Order: sequence, then structure tokens, then C-alpha cells
Amino acid sequence: MRIKMTLLAVAYVAVSAVLLAIAYQPQGSGAAQKTDRLAGSSFLVERFAG
Repeated sequence: MRIKMTLLAVAYVAVSAVLLAIAYQPQGSGAAQKTDRLAGSSFLVERFAG
């Protein structure tokens, strides 16, 4: 019984890792930012920067 539960836990962790890897893959060029604004800049800094 203990071996069965251990294998079940290992399988669960493996499946979860695969699903997370699929979910967090970087998207292609279709998901790129639509604006020419820098990725790190915020709206307020741009709006009130002079």
C-alpha cells in the first residue's frame, strides 16, 4: 500500500510539472506587446515625464 501511494504521489508531481511547463511556455509573436512602449516602463512615468 505504501509503495502504491508513493508511486501515485510521484506520478501526480510529474503530471503537474508537465502541465505547468506547458502553461508557462512563452507565447509566439502573436502575443507580443501591441505598443512601442518599453516593457519595464509604466503608464504614469510616460504620462508625466515632461
